Amino acid sequence: MRSIFTLVLGFYLFNPFFAQAQKKYNVIFISVDDLSIAFQPYGNPDAPTPNYIRLAQHGMLFKQTYCQYALCSPSRTSLLSGKRPDSTGIFNNNDTVRTYLGAGYKFLPEYFDAYGYQTDHFGKVGPCEHEQEIKWDYSYANHASDLSSPPDIPVWCIDTLHKNETETKPGNNTAAFISHLRQPEATPYFYGLGLSTHNPFTPVLDFWNKTGDSSVKKLLQVDINGTTTKVKGNGSSNIILPDTPADDTLDIPQPARINPLSYTPAEAQDIRHAYYGEIIQMDANLGALLDEMDSLNIWDSTIVVFWSDHGQHMGEHLGLWLKLSLFEESLRVPFIICAPGKKKGICNTPVEYVDIFPTLTELCGLPMPDGMQGSSLVPLLENPEAPWKKAVFAQQYRKLDAIMARSVRTARYHYNTWLQYGEELYDIKNDPHEYTNLVNNPAFAPVLDSMRSLLAAGWQGALPPVYTKHSFFKDNDGDGYGERNDSTVAYFAPAGYADKYGDCNDNNAEIHPDADEKPCNGRDDNCDSKVDENKPVPVITPLGSLDICNTGSVELKTNTNSDFTYQWQKNGQNIPGATKRKYTAETRGIYKVVITYKALCGNISEGVTVTNSCSLNEPGNSAELNVSQKAAVSLYPNPSDGNIKITYTCNNSEAIQLKILDMSGQVLFTKPEQANGGANIYQLNQLNLKPGTYTLEVNNGTVTQHIKFVIVK
Repeated sequence: MRSIFTLVLGFYLFNPFFAQAQKKYNVIFISVDDLSIAFQPYGNPDAPTPNYIRLAQHGMLFKQTYCQYALCSPSRTSLLSGKRPDSTGIFNNNDTVRTYLGAGYKFLPEYFDAYGYQTDHFGKVGPCEHEQEIKWDYSYANHASDLSSPPDIPVWCIDTLHKNETETKPGNNTAAFISHLRQPEATPYFYGLGLSTHNPFTPVLDFWNKTGDSSVKKLLQVDINGTTTKVKGNGSSNIILPDTPADDTLDIPQPARINPLSYTPAEAQDIRHAYYGEIIQMDANLGALLDEMDSLNIWDSTIVVFWSDHGQHMGEHLGLWLKLSLFEESLRVPFIICAPGKKKGICNTPVEYVDIFPTLTELCGLPMPDGMQGSSLVPLLENPEAPWKKAVFAQQYRKLDAIMARSVRTARYHYNTWLQYGEELYDIKNDPHEYTNLVNNPAFAPVLDSMRSLLAAGWQGALPPVYTKHSFFKDNDGDGYGERNDSTVAYFAPAGYADKYGDCNDNNAEIHPDADEKPCNGRDDNCDSKVDENKPVPVITPLGSLDICNTGSVELKTNTNSDFTYQWQKNGQNIPGATKRKYTAETRGIYKVVITYKALCGNISEGVTVTNSCSLNEPGNSAELNVSQKAAVSLYPNPSDGNIKITYTCNNSEAIQLKILDMSGQVLFTKPEQANGGANIYQLNQLNLKPGTYTLEVNNGTVTQHIKFVIVK
């Protein structure tokens, strides 16, 4: 099996196309024992955590995250396997984590190890009592607590064995982790760090004193038996307790109560005080790690994941303590992912811990393992508002009642079933502390049916939409077009990227392929490799025959635009006073018009030849022909319906070639003709040309002349 993984690894590491597309990020995997959301970013001012907030500013804080099971080993086994407790078969801290998954199953660090990652951990990261069952390349101190069997009831004392946090086991693990982080690795690494806020709650005095009432100093317990000596610290009387209704538990099923414990308000405040002290102490360790990451400048090469195995009750619901419930306090957990190149912010979409394994494999460019029961969160890391799962799921086994209780949570509602013992339904938006069970409220009957259906369909029926990755292009000027050679592949456009490319100037938002070409500004506005191609292109349209033999004159007109000025020419010379859109030609000659746009730039039309077949020898005609050195050519009518008359006036007999071309220069029609001295008329009928602009080309072997004409039908 190892050889297969090695072969696959070799392909991914040494395939140049893969290497170009996916960077091998390092991973720092921070696990915390029993950390609930009862601290600062979640609304509790009694537990300030500036470093957790600081970490969140580097990545995405998922505020609605849920574990699959509110107990250490079941939760961690699920997270590290990417499978739900029903598939792992782990519902307690006693059973081996490979009972159902088997000896060959690769848990998260083992999977990364198989793809060339160095996997080291410092402190508790794996399932409680079963860390040795998951292989790491290197292990440092495993246990966060000095008690091998922590008590089932909350107890606390001040840690007087250690003078400061760095001497405690979590502090020692953190220091060793930081020292290890400074050592260069030849391969990418997956490092785990275990921190703790576990019962018994034993903060050192400095961190006890970072909350509570500093104006009051009282004797503090120095062991879990309640012994006091001379150690004094802040009072606890200002620690906030839940304002629980007196009838809170009357509407919930009996197994949901899990043996409530009774403490006086002062006792409950002391327990909370000690727990908050541990949270603040944990945050200090986190801060030391963040300082080192800043010093090493590794944020752009490192993914950081912060998680806790489950939440923690602190006396809510009239005496629930610690874990093993389906309430929010037990299931909802802190969770942050910092990933290079992904968005930073807050995601309020419900997610769950089985999502972590597939997320990390995708972020690190590893193949997605078969059988994952979560969904990669990478789409939400790119767009935290993207539509996601219909629901997330949890469960809890009650050995005494021999039932597997189950929970389903949407963005607004939380539903639990305790089978024959009853159900719970909470409107989290209006009742965030879950004080009112809505199961028997007729107004919520449709919601109840919907939540039951979600639970019955299971996690397979709640999967998120299938998102597809696309190429996006760096867009410096924000005009919606980027540079083709600077691209990334993602589900949603990262900040500063666009889904279209072709920008020929990515520092000017007015220049892009969809821009209007502005005349006379000397630049290529629409990126078609042409500059000012829409400057005025004058076209002369005669209103009558260009042979003025019978009419004595012909009116010539050209393009109209309020921004244009005009100057007509005859035989290359400006005609004084001929500055209107129309001009009446009364003598034969070659007429052109110059159009200028806003006095900025201009263009000259092709010539239109006016003839007079009645008198080739009228005064001035021979001089005009000498000036032009061309035979006279005219076309009538223009515009026409496809039947045109061509007049060709020359001095001597000669062979000519008539051609009609489209605007791309393609020859559509050709015909040889013989011209005699004087006026020659050629009638072309039924040309079968589509409406548009065409060019008549007349060539006598020496001179080629062109006349633009328009077909309208």
